[in-house]
Amino acid sequence: MAKKKYRFRPDPTGAGIWNKLYITPQQRKTGLKWGLYGLVCLACLILQDAFLGRVRLLGGYADLAPAAIILICVMQGSHSGSLFALTGSMVFVFSGSAPDTFAIAFVTVYGVLAALFREQFLRRGFGSAWMSTAGAVLAYEVSVYLLGLFFGLTYPGRIGVFLMTALVTSLTVAALYPLLGWIGKIGGETWKE
Repeated sequence: MAKKKYRFRPDPTGAGIWNKLYITPQQRKTGLKWGLYGLVCLACLILQDAFLGRVRLLGGYADLAPAAIILICVMQGSHSGSLFALTGSMVFVFSGSAPDTFAIAFVTVYGVLAALFREQFLRRGFGSAWMSTAGAVLAYEVSVYLLGLFFGLTYPGRIGVFLMTALVTSLTVAALYPLLGWIGKIGGETWKE
């Protein structure tokens, strides 16, 4: 019997799905980076809900999930970090850990503003990332306090608790920075000088 001529060559068998997807190695590294960022935020959310929510320091606690989202937004810049801040804050709210749905707007807007401030006025490094993230976390906690005060969910004497939460959260950013900085180098740097 004669061998059948193919008009097109058939796909090689047994090569796996990676050969059929047209994803460059750079795109794979970028996908890995954002996937690891998501896992770190998920781990921070679980750690905050399971353990850190009960540990109080002068009334305040470490609000780890929004701090991680804002820090990633600051480290990755306003363009790509804003989309991550939006999706990360939505996961934060829909997990049930956030105070209310307004946290989506607060985390996203303050994260993007902190990233823009860092890009425009500061040099890249730990100090600038910490300062920008600490400012955004302080703005987030004060906004949550003011909105709670407006709706009658808290009273004016609790401002110290919210400020202490902002301080403790800002100090935990220093522990997150090395891990997130290492993940941020996967696939190349986003900051070009």
